[in-house]
Amino acid sequence: MLCAAAEMRARKDVVYIHFEEADPSSTVERLKFLGLSDDAISAHLVFVGPAEQVRREWLAALIKRQPTLVVLDGVNEAMALHGSEIKAAEGWSDVRRRLVTPFLRAGAAVLSCDHLPMGTDHTRRDAYGTVHKGNAIDGARFVLVNKEPFGRGMRGMSHVYLTKDRPGTLRIHGRQTGVPGKSYFGALAIDATGNSPAIWGFYPPRDADQQRQSAIEGGDPLAEAIIGDLAKAGGSVDSFNKLCAMLRGGGAGYQRTRIRDAVDDLVVAGRLLEAPGARGAVGYRLPDPTGSGSDSDEAAA
Repeated sequence: MLCAAAEMRARKDVVYIHFEEADPSSTVERLKFLGLSDDAISAHLVFVGPAEQVRREWLAALIKRQPTLVVLDGVNEAMALHGSEIKAAEGWSDVRRRLVTPFLRAGAAVLSCDHLPMGTDHTRRDAYGTVHKGNAIDGARFVLVNKEPFGRGMRGMSHVYLTKDRPGTLRIHGRQTGVPGKSYFGALAIDATGNSPAIWGFYPPRDADQQRQSAIEGGDPLAEAIIGDLAKAGGSVDSFNKLCAMLRGGGAGYQRTRIRDAVDDLVVAGRLLEAPGARGAVGYRLPDPTGSGSDSDEAAA
């Protein structure tokens, strides 16, 4: 939505195809909350809520508007509408040829919004269904991992990861994590606690000096217990479950959600690193205390 708002502020047309909502009210409301006027939305937003498969004639009418950005919201619903199997190798390929390629040929940027499974393993680099969704991308794929929920009257934040970069011009701006092909790109925060418009900001990873400072900062007893128990265990653990068991064995009575939050905070602060674990799980390890390696991953906003 932020990308759409930026294009409309620049007086560019945006085509928003929402496969999960037939009514534009929610989309319009969110754009207004980001500070766009009714006139700007009316002039530059083209909203479509399809109820049937795409036809060449209505697609041509959208392309005729010469949009600079096309948003496809609800990729799995789009596939279902077009009779494509989500987990089939050719599923997304067919939908992409019918929906994405025509807009790309017309010179528009296309942003496809997908979903990660609930409770997803952090080693995942893609969304539901076939890896062909990622293989077919001629551009970038970002994964947003929500840390603090977004909503009216709330301040929300998500960590942003880059999991595909073609032709390779973006990854240099991120920071490698312990998961191959997954780079930490920064934190996206939106403050909707006041009146419209909402205030938002994107915060890139901290530089090396800031990360070293974060590595010596403490204060959270659970975070310090995690660091201490890992140090006693040789500096690493090969799954989150084993980390929880380790903490229980040390007398810590924290809930798993609280432990997960502390682990996420440590990873973002650069005091703990993600690493490939046992049987596809995410493991964790302490950074090289000498600072000589390139094992610092992420930094908080």
